[in-house]
Amino acid sequence: MSIFAGARKCDLKILAEELGETVNDSHKLKDLKRIILASKEYDEESAKEWMNSINERKEREEIADQKKQEEISERRRQDEIQMRKEEQEIELRKLEYEERKRKDEMEFELQKIRLEAEGRSLNSNSVANQNVNSTQIKPREGNETGYKIINCVAKETNHASEESLSVRLVGENSDESNSFLKKAKINNCDNVQALIDTGSSCCLLKISVAQKLKLKFERAVNKIYGFGNQKMPALTSIGRIKADIEVDNVKGENISIYVVPDDAQSVDLIIGRTWLDLPNIAY
Repeated sequence: MSIFAGARKCDLKILAEELGETVNDSHKLKDLKRIILASKEYDEESAKEWMNSINERKEREEIADQKKQEEISERRRQDEIQMRKEEQEIELRKLEYEERKRKDEMEFELQKIRLEAEGRSLNSNSVANQNVNSTQIKPREGNETGYKIINCVAKETNHASEESLSVRLVGENSDESNSFLKKAKINNCDNVQALIDTGSSCCLLKISVAQKLKLKFERAVNKIYGFGNQKMPALTSIGRIKADIEVDNVKGENISIYVVPDDAQSVDLIIGRTWLDLPNIAY
């Protein structure tokens, strides 16, 4: 009976019917074996060949089933990879959206501060791109008597270093990272009140603060224009200094700062693009 080892009930039922025996589903496996062996048509060699063909078919089915399972597993793995990729894309789009939203909110809050604290957003056409290594200044005689007015018509050049830069994020060392009003240091001196103004193309410092910090400045009269109106200047600078500005432990060195009358702004210092656009600073 060893020739029937591994045979299924359905296989033995077919073999029994081939031998001319009457069988049905109620017969058990051992009954089918007994019926086959007792059959007058039973031939051991033929039965072996029959069982060999059954075993070969069984092996083919097992191989096919294994291959099918491997294909299913591979499809599942690919689906999981695709799902993770889609989740990463969704998360990336979410982060991009949140970053755009943060920037929009920051600009909105900044505009509110401009309107409430300043009444205008300062933007200087004549002193744009003040991140400089060299500046050409053209002097002219003023209408006032007793001193010379310097009209700053500047041509700026900026030679950016090709060395890798360590970018510091403004606010990462501050408990008030969402505020545009900051404490700033000028040349490592005492803190002054500063407004981070992304709409201002230059940095502006009250003259009283410059005098208090004993900062020496050169006379420089520049027309500084407000937001929108480019025909009527919002104010005129008194002079200009070069100094280091540090906010939240992030320092920009040798920044061009224009000295303005105290009544031109409510804060001590307005920090504009000449500091914000430095390659080592992010905000």
